[in-house]
Amino acid sequence: MTTVEASPVDVREGPLGLEVFARIDSPAGSLLSRCGGTVSRERTRHSVQIDHDQHLDLDPPLRYLNHCCEPNCGLLIRRGQCAIELYALCAIRAGQELTVDYATFEYEIGFMPGPCLCGAPCCRGRVTGFKDLPSDRIAAYGIYIAEHLRELVPAAPRSA
Repeated sequence: MTTVEASPVDVREGPLGLEVFARIDSPAGSLLSRCGGTVSRERTRHSVQIDHDQHLDLDPPLRYLNHCCEPNCGLLIRRGQCAIELYALCAIRAGQELTVDYATFEYEIGFMPGPCLCGAPCCRGRVTGFKDLPSDRIAAYGIYIAEHLRELVPAAPRSA
């Protein structure tokens, strides 16, 4: 008999529309999900920048990840791969919304002109791209900054 493990993530309605939530408790460093999608040169509402001129329009469930200036998850984005991985940056509780900082993969944000709604104590006030990310945050995110953006920082880690 084969045991099928339940996905550690779930998509459901939240205050901002469809959102990604943890189904189970997970320790920091846990791989929570892998996701692919369609590669394009065009940025979309649900895409992740995977190289300087490429975007991955994500499949569910990760297409519904919301931004937070103090996220509980990081995306591992490797150049030349058409899939990403979602890791817990801290211990995650079942039922908790999973969030990422969009500045870890988008060089600039052009589709969210209003104020940031994350409510984090260190909120930057608006959703910014990598070009506006403070150097201390870049250092803290480490390998969870997309490879194509890490190469823009002289002392950043080069690979995962």
